[in-house]
Amino acid sequence: MKKKLLIIFFLLFFSQELFSQTNNSVIITVGNYPITRLDLVKEIKLLAILSKSNINENNKEEIKNLAIQTLVKRAIKKNEIERLKITQYNSADLDRQVSKIAKNLGLNKDSLIVFLKQKNLKYEDVIKNFEIDLKWNTAIFKLYKNKISLNTIEIENKINLEIENLKAEKSVLLSEIQVNLSNEGLESTAKNIYSEIEEVGFENAARKLSISNTANKGGNIGWLKEDKFTEKIYKNIKNLKKGEVSKPILIDGVVIIIRKDDERTSTADLEDIKKKIVNQEKMKKLDMFSNSHYSDLEKKIKVKFL
Repeated sequence: MKKKLLIIFFLLFFSQELFSQTNNSVIITVGNYPITRLDLVKEIKLLAILSKSNINENNKEEIKNLAIQTLVKRAIKKNEIERLKITQYNSADLDRQVSKIAKNLGLNKDSLIVFLKQKNLKYEDVIKNFEIDLKWNTAIFKLYKNKISLNTIEIENKINLEIENLKAEKSVLLSEIQVNLSNEGLESTAKNIYSEIEEVGFENAARKLSISNTANKGGNIGWLKEDKFTEKIYKNIKNLKKGEVSKPILIDGVVIIIRKDDERTSTADLEDIKKKIVNQEKMKKLDMFSNSHYSDLEKKIKVKFL
């Protein structure tokens, strides 16, 4: 509540300061592109909402400067997008961006639209801002796609590392029998379970004896990752071979017998791994080209503060 009051106070205070002159007067020009006082107010509001920052007297200038930098950068990108006549972008990226912001605010898309309206911000304006960044990405790809070179040895090393990491993720298929500890003690209780397993088989023994909710499935637990087990259970099953039954495990007055039915390591299609790594490396290269291209534009374009 205190945080919300601080944000509201800041926005009211700073909006009054900004609106002390004509609301829509031009305060910055980036080339031929004007940035108005109203643009700045909206950007400050949006930054306050999206960052959920504890804005106060000590950082209001920092927020204002960040808003100005964002507006100038967006204007430079927009000029370049228009020069290159870029109109397309990946709509799936826009959906992901909107979903990410909504989730961060604890909202869905529909409630985000309502929320922004309550803050005197238009959802359409926010979307247009995102579209500029996405069109910029399209522009960079168009300009530099033929200049991307990848280190094949580095790619192979990353692919091998990814495969090794996947191999380390081991899962086991288990079945269980859980029986309350009898007055005769652990050894006697376990002996009765093993005798029943030997006589009718594990599944039937589970159906007959087990107090677990897996009893009606013959004790089948399903596939579980090894790193999810408690130390006590893992110690008793880690060396079991397929089809082997564990020693009795006593936990909170319950005797547990576990059978390992199967095991597997996580796998992924080699082509999928290659595609993922290559795409990651391409994105790194494109980010480098993006920063370089923007830096060149920034040096050439005239930014005037009025």
